[in-house]
Amino acid sequence: MRRFISDNKEQDFILLFLEKTITEKNLTKSSVYSYENDLKGFYSFLKKKKYSLLFCTYDNITLWIESLKEQSFEQSTIIRKVSTLRQFFNFLFTEKFISTNPMTNIMTPKKNNVLPRFLDEEDVKKLLNYLAVNKDSFKNLQTLLLTDLLYATGLRVSELVSMKLSNLNEDLNSICILGKGNKERVIPLAKITKKILSTYISSPNFLRSKATSGNIWLFPSRGSHITRQAYYYKLKSIAIKSGLNSNHVSPHMLRHAFASHMLKNGADLKVIQYLLGHEDISTVQIYTHINLKDSLEAIKKHPIRNTLRED
Repeated sequence: MRRFISDNKEQDFILLFLEKTITEKNLTKSSVYSYENDLKGFYSFLKKKKYSLLFCTYDNITLWIESLKEQSFEQSTIIRKVSTLRQFFNFLFTEKFISTNPMTNIMTPKKNNVLPRFLDEEDVKKLLNYLAVNKDSFKNLQTLLLTDLLYATGLRVSELVSMKLSNLNEDLNSICILGKGNKERVIPLAKITKKILSTYISSPNFLRSKATSGNIWLFPSRGSHITRQAYYYKLKSIAIKSGLNSNHVSPHMLRHAFASHMLKNGADLKVIQYLLGHEDISTVQIYTHINLKDSLEAIKKHPIRNTLRED
């Protein structure tokens, strides 16, 4: 059912779009916030220039994109904002709120092929070993499970912290995740992860937390689940205690490490794509470049190659 749209409140169209998007897509809170923030920023730009949202033109949008570049936004951020705007105007056009779509000839800026930074296997071992040795503390046990699950499954951090007990298979052999676009994926768990998980959910501290948080969340906190930010800072703290540079450690880097190490050890790209929850395999192929670099370095050190005379 459509909400009433007042004549002078163009922002109501943004609310309509957000309502429709939230209803049709299984978006995280952070995704919804990004959509809203992007569109409100665009609306503010139009208002300052005295342009109309419903009569927005190709030139208005290209001017906005140029202004984002002048503000030194990262290329990935500009690409996201343009994508949000494209979805918004597609909605307005489909719903017949506008007669022409100003995004039709707008080209999405090209993505910079910057290789993601990731932790090597020794760094990950340092993190997990420190947490395993110090897991007598419930906070460390929880951080151990979070970190092990993230590295073992490649979950998005938002998927990780918001896991429910219902996501767990009865025998703890796998987890079922409902990701972006309501797409479900089942991810198997290794024996070591299963053991940590079993220890965690049977611990007195977890049972007490579960009771006060509604018996829903795997990582309960104050009536809900722990936040991404809370885990981020926990991981940074553990990185320092493990002797690592905390600037090189984050939940997202662990997700990258999962994908890169899987590929390095022979996993198929399609499998990695499925586990990461990506729709397009091209988003996964960047990890082949990382491992190609490793291969080239290894070839340079090959004992036979080093005995050959270069002509």
